[in-house]
Amino acid sequence: MKEGIFIKRPILVAVIGYIIGIIVGLYLKISIVRFYIPIIVIYLIAKKIIKNRPKKISKLKLLSLKRYVRYLKIFINSKVILCIIIFSIISNSIIIFQNKKYENLYKDVENVSGEAIVISNKKEKEYEDVYKIKIIKINKSSKYTNTNLYLKVPKKQRVELKYGNKISFKGSFLEPTTSRNEKGFDYKEYLKTKGIYGSIKAEEIKVKKENAYNPFLQYISKISIKIEENMKKVMDKKTSALMDGILLGNKEYIEEEIIEGFRITNLSHILAVSGMHIVYIILGIEIIFGKIIGKRKTRILTIIILSVYIGITGFSASLARASIMAIISLGAYLFYRKNDISTSISISLFIILIYNPFLIMDIGLQLSYLGTIGIILFNKNIYKILKNIKIKNKKLKYKINRKIISIIDKIKEILAVTLSATIAIFPIMIYHFNLLGTYFFITNIFASIIIGPIVIVGTITVILSFISLPLAKLLSYISKFLIWFLLQIIKTGELPFAKIYLPTPDIIVIILYYIFIFIMNYIVKIYLDKNLNITDFRIKNNIALIKYKIIQNKMKIRKLVVIIFIFIFLTAFLKAKTQNLEIHFLDVGQGDSTFIITPSKKTILIDGGGSSSKEFDVGKSTVVPYILDKGFTKIDYIFISHFDQDHIGRNFKYIRRIKSRKNCNNKTDRRV
Repeated sequence: MKEGIFIKRPILVAVIGYIIGIIVGLYLKISIVRFYIPIIVIYLIAKKIIKNRPKKISKLKLLSLKRYVRYLKIFINSKVILCIIIFSIISNSIIIFQNKKYENLYKDVENVSGEAIVISNKKEKEYEDVYKIKIIKINKSSKYTNTNLYLKVPKKQRVELKYGNKISFKGSFLEPTTSRNEKGFDYKEYLKTKGIYGSIKAEEIKVKKENAYNPFLQYISKISIKIEENMKKVMDKKTSALMDGILLGNKEYIEEEIIEGFRITNLSHILAVSGMHIVYIILGIEIIFGKIIGKRKTRILTIIILSVYIGITGFSASLARASIMAIISLGAYLFYRKNDISTSISISLFIILIYNPFLIMDIGLQLSYLGTIGIILFNKNIYKILKNIKIKNKKLKYKINRKIISIIDKIKEILAVTLSATIAIFPIMIYHFNLLGTYFFITNIFASIIIGPIVIVGTITVILSFISLPLAKLLSYISKFLIWFLLQIIKTGELPFAKIYLPTPDIIVIILYYIFIFIMNYIVKIYLDKNLNITDFRIKNNIALIKYKIIQNKMKIRKLVVIIFIFIFLTAFLKAKTQNLEIHFLDVGQGDSTFIITPSKKTILIDGGGSSSKEFDVGKSTVVPYILDKGFTKIDYIFISHFDQDHIGRNFKYIRRIKSRKNCNNKTDRRV
């Protein structure tokens, strides 16, 4: 029993250790061995003291901490601890080595020349084309071989590169920018999640050889380009852009307002190719090929298609998670093994983090895994709660058709899944986006109905486009209607009170939130489940005892609650009284922006920065996130010194959210 967890799920234990090592390396930037040495010494001393201490006969207590602490020994034994230590040291060492490699590159190179292989398709920007390249040698040195960089080619050079080209280049190295404001966007850390070390602004480029890279990856790249070209041929611009985003996760051609609409309605997961897409792809393959070639061969074909699909979509974290889990599940069927969901999640995360440990910071990865874990942990209990909500009126129940009841049950299933995922990802969504869509229940129900047909019809259209463009164009009219329907769902984000901006929560608040929901989920479980073990019964009895004690000491508890509230109120009042004037000067590039917090907690914004670039929005990307990170969702006063581009610009629209206060000259009350 003591060794059960380690024997059954060694990958889960290993991945926990791997994550611990990455986090220590990323945020503390030191070797984890420094922590382990004193901990091990303290543990050995404590063990010796406890062993030599005379044993006392303890009385049986229902509320005994010692009774429940001993259960930890079942899960955290010496082998588990050893496994965590080993894998955390490995990942921590990798992170420290990689960070040193990054920093050395930033120091070593300024003006650069060398050779590289192009490993991506072209991305068109306003003034330049961007390619991802893998370095062969740089400044006549092989020190940074296999290092990935962005190659920025000015449009005036009129150079067209292809995936797999071996090139020679000359240019200047551009080190990625770090966060310019407190808690601001760190481009350098973001690029690490993409495996990119920096950028080279090219001055001279020569193609030395074509098809110099992995033939399989080159072939996948050609398929990806062909899919995009065919979709543009058979669909209109808006439909093809959205279909490209839904099927391939490419949001490059989707209008910013539409992406914002997906974000407000909590439907961003539709554009991040994930588990839902994989389910429909597997379902479509089984429907088409299941009866023709048989189940076993169909599943082998599915594994091959999913492997290619990962390559086409550029190995995005959310898709990799879903695909790897699906491949493991299909593989378990082929080898006559039972699929364990915890092991599947662990293996997929392990593979992704071995590929690039910095992906732990990727928002898509965090949301994908937390959403999946939320569905696994909470879905069953939430569905039971929803299922128990029944129509009590017998006359009304008799009048309702059975079909309507089955539809209601289906809606309950969708709601249970949506709620489970939302509960798990809620604090991370607020931490990264500071946005809560108030209609997310309705939008997710309708989106779950429409997304299946979109994925299936879109996939068939793509396949047909390789065979017959006229047939694909005919089928694209269905895609156009389905995309139109999806856009109507997105428009709910324009309704009144469709979004609520929330301040950025502290890390400690997020940790407490997860502890609370896991405890509540367990309590709900022991009250809903009929087959309880001895430990569940003990905890249930303890809860009943606590309830009894609370009722018994009701007056004392009320007095204690009043005292706590008075203490909190007085602390907040004294803090407000001693609050200093705060003036924050924001780095908005070329321009000015000042955020002021008065002693009475009033907020003032003087100018909002601005930019002529279509690719970067100062208001959206810098000013608003900064104010939300400071814990404010409202600006009491806005002052505009003058209307030059670098003081207000087009970006000020992201700061204007509600009507102006009446009779205020040059001052407006705005919600962020």
